[in-house]
Amino acid sequence: MTLHLFLSIRHAICCGGRGLFRHEGERRGRDQVHGGYGLRLAPLAFAVFRQLFLLCVLALSSVPACADGMPSEAQDGLTAIKNALVPPQPGVAQQAPPPPPRWAFEALPPWEKLEEGLQLGLFSAQFDGGEPFEVVFLRIDPAYFDFTVETASFEGQSLPLEAWATRKGLIAATNASMYLPDGVTSTGYLRTGGTINNGRVVSKFGAFFVAGPDSPDLPGADLLDRSTDDWENLLPHYSMVVQNYRMISSDRRLLWKPGGPKHSISAVARDGTGAILFILCREPITGVDFGALLLALPIDVRVVMYTEGGSLAGLFLRTPARSRIWLGRSLPEFWASGSLGAPLPNIIGVRRKH
Repeated sequence: MTLHLFLSIRHAICCGGRGLFRHEGERRGRDQVHGGYGLRLAPLAFAVFRQLFLLCVLALSSVPACADGMPSEAQDGLTAIKNALVPPQPGVAQQAPPPPPRWAFEALPPWEKLEEGLQLGLFSAQFDGGEPFEVVFLRIDPAYFDFTVETASFEGQSLPLEAWATRKGLIAATNASMYLPDGVTSTGYLRTGGTINNGRVVSKFGAFFVAGPDSPDLPGADLLDRSTDDWENLLPHYSMVVQNYRMISSDRRLLWKPGGPKHSISAVARDGTGAILFILCREPITGVDFGALLLALPIDVRVVMYTEGGSLAGLFLRTPARSRIWLGRSLPEFWASGSLGAPLPNIIGVRRKH
């Protein structure tokens, strides 16, 4: 999408520029007779500006829905222009928005115990009238497992989830966070050991995953809520910190806004017992519907942090009882299983305590 918009903008500028140069000679001749070359140039310059304005509106309308108070109402570009420039006509009835979807769950299966402190939940859900789909939960007790954050900025290369797990001796792994166009840097604050991948705390990101405490009095891993936890004093006491969007707050409020695209979602969360949850929904879904699903399930989710969307979202598991990788898919790849070889720069992994 970003490349397409860039090419469209470049095309608009070039077309406008060719128009200017094509007509400049004849206009200069007329203007030498009639004067006012600047006035003649104004309509054409306005046309180029108008094309750029339309492209900018289209670009803004493609931004996905986000959490923590960011606007998210997605509109077609032309509809956005119409709504912005034409005031509503008096007496015209406004169409009511569609009702939110109601989730219907099949009987929940029991958690599958993989080993002490590690459980797998494969929960089936569906929209009313739709086909059922699976949401994957891996519940990890920090009393039995250590967490690690692995980064390409330290390792020197990005790797697929399975390759990260093999190289680092992990029994489970998932996305740590979204990342910037450089393919390495996390979108939010990320620090692991002495390596700082991104040292900027983003004001709109309200969740922190933390692990590796310097005191036994602190949880081995946790999800901090920026609005309720003393995060500024707590972060220095953890060797690993990952910041990203907060989807659900510690008091179980859904913070994601309606609208936005549908895509697969991976997330990391904490439940009411202090266990860490790795979550993956392969079904393309909006963020607000995903959050509503988590709150409807009887699993007592607390802080939920969004980590990735689309075909890059993933969850890897390798234990004697069960080994599998689940990968996200975007709408154009609805019947595909994602890319097994898609490299990820930053992941959160799990190891057994020694």
